Amino acid sequence: MPIKEIKKICVIGAGTMGLQISLVSAVHGYKVALYDVSGEAIKKAPLLHRQYAAKIRLGADAGKIGLEKALASIVYTTDAAAAAKDAGITSESVPEQVSLKQKIHAQFEKLCPPETILTTNTSSLLVSDIEPALQHPEKFVAMHFHSGLSPLVDVMKGNKAAAATIDTVARFVQSIGLVPGIMRKEKGGYLYNTMLGMWYVGGLISVADGTATPEEVDRAWMLVTGQSYGPFASMDAVGLDVIAGVGQGAAGGNSPLRALSGVFEVVRPYIERGELGVKTGKGFYTYPDPAFQQPGFLTGK
Repeated sequence: MPIKEIKKICVIGAGTMGLQISLVSAVHGYKVALYDVSGEAIKKAPLLHRQYAAKIRLGADAGKIGLEKALASIVYTTDAAAAAKDAGITSESVPEQVSLKQKIHAQFEKLCPPETILTTNTSSLLVSDIEPALQHPEKFVAMHFHSGLSPLVDVMKGNKAAAATIDTVARFVQSIGLVPGIMRKEKGGYLYNTMLGMWYVGGLISVADGTATPEEVDRAWMLVTGQSYGPFASMDAVGLDVIAGVGQGAAGGNSPLRALSGVFEVVRPYIERGELGVKTGKGFYTYPDPAFQQPGFLTGK
């Protein structure tokens, strides 16, 4: 059930995470404006929302409103001013570039009502790197969702967020059936992503230095752990453009991955070919029937 301070959420970016965040908000009773500069992305969004509704976790109590009613509460738009109007909170999911995020948040701070809380879904950048672009950084925090909408949502302040802002964001996260993880201090990559990044780096090192192919790395991981996928299959699911952004963020921030950020260059040729992973049908593997899911993959046949 929506909290009293927030009736509408403005979701900025109609990519994988923006679609998921807007959907989970709508099924828990919030009015939603999904904004993207790309008309093509907005055109595709309603169908993708229906597809996501069948395969992602939408939190406790999801479905009470009904999917059709929830989808009807979403406005799909390329008009930033219309998206920002009456928003109680924003959620930004644009590429992992500090300058771009600064530009977007400065733009929406001007368009939104004065009381609006601005949040970033950045997976690797620091809040304190973005907040200098804002006039009211006390109303700006990271509200970081995980792909597939796992129950955890990281909530992290930079240097200036007010305690009231953190409290409101935490209660908003709870209102959509998820669990806020409030960080004790600012840290690029939060908790889970720091561990996940180390896993990715471990695989990328062996490919970057020519020791193994992505398939061989995944096979080794799957054989020893018994898991159904390895780090390269996971990177495909996240999106190789997002992975490259994590590498850029690590290179310029205080991430523990900084010394090894160069290994993320392994993904660059794929990005240049437009092969971003599952969402484009091809990345390290070809989808919808990737090799790592085929009989014989584990035996190398």
